[in-house]
Parts: sequence; C-alpha cells; structure tokens
Amino acid sequence: MNETNLVTLVVGAVTISILHALLPSHWLAFVLVGSAQGWRGSKIMRIAFLAGSGHVLMTILLGLTAALLAQKIMSSLGHFGTYISSGILIVLGFVYILLGVARKSNHHTRPFEKPSDKITALSLFLMLTFSPCEAMIPVFFAAGNLGWSTLVTLSLVTALGTIGSMILLIYLTMMGYKKLHFPLIEKNEKVVIGTILFTLGIFAALYG
Repeated sequence: MNETNLVTLVVGAVTISILHALLPSHWLAFVLVGSAQGWRGSKIMRIAFLAGSGHVLMTILLGLTAALLAQKIMSSLGHFGTYISSGILIVLGFVYILLGVARKSNHHTRPFEKPSDKITALSLFLMLTFSPCEAMIPVFFAAGNLGWSTLVTLSLVTALGTIGSMILLIYLTMMGYKKLHFPLIEKNEKVVIGTILFTLGIFAALYG
C-alpha cells in the first residue's frame, strides 16, 4: 500500500467511527437514562466518556489483533497480500450492504427502570464496551502492513471520532435539541458502512 491508501484508510476510519457514534445507543441512551436518574449534565457526559473509552478500547484491541494477523499473512504473501486485504474489505462491505438491505438496523434504545446510580453507570459502560465497532476491524486488518505508526493513527482517529461525536451529540441534546435524530443513518447503518468498506477495498486494490 502507498500513501494514497494510508489517507484512504484514515478517512474511512474517521467516517465509520463518526457514523457509528450516531446510533442512539451511543448518545441518546445516556441522555434518557441520565434524566431518569436525575443526573447533572456533567455526570452524564463523564459516564458517556468512560463508556465510550471502554467501547473504543475494545474496538482498538480487536483491530490491533486483526492487524497483527494481517502482518503475518502479508509477510509471507508479499505484494499479493494487498489484494487479499482489499478483497476482505470489498467482501465485508458487500455483506454489510446485503444485511442492511435484508433487514433494518436492530439498534434500539431500551427503556430503563431506576436502579442505583452505580448499577446504572456500570450497565451503560458494559453496554458499549462489549459492543465494539466491528466495522473498524477490517480497516485495521487492511492497514496491517503499514506499520505501527499507521495503526496508532487509526487508533487515535477512532477514539477521537467516536468519543468526540458521542459527547457532542449528548451536549446538543441536553442543550434543548430534543428531536436530534438521524433516521437515515439509524435505519441504514449497515448499508452506509458497507458502502464505505466496499469503497475502501476498491481504492486499496487500485492504488496498492
């Protein structure tokens, strides 16, 4: 892969992380639960930041594992490994598109009762931590032969894109934008992300 592919992967990582953060479970759930618990805005955003950090950390760990696997595979395949990583992005993108067309996104904000603050905060943390952004994993895999500086860059943009978008959306909602929704993204997330992965794969194949 060359510098063009590096820029393409970084742009793709930023786009996917932001789009993924638009899902209601990543921001609206915190506002609704926080309101039900009587939390202040600062506490809601603090808990969202911690939960988002756990979510990003799990995503990055899985992504780095995929990248290490890619390094071993590509080192033995040479330049041909580029086409394998490109093919993975294309195939996964196509699969995501098919899944999105077959059924709409199943992300819904579940109603919460009012347990203790600690249990509630822990539940929100675990909810995001154990639901990593799986769409980022093939991006890390495709970047496996670009070195650790690229992987660190992808990790940083994933963290900033995801957590930054979460905090911004929560803040805007608490400021009075009660009808802040993204129905097109919420209903077609898999199709949109699938299209991005598919496009990344095409670019990687053409400019690898």
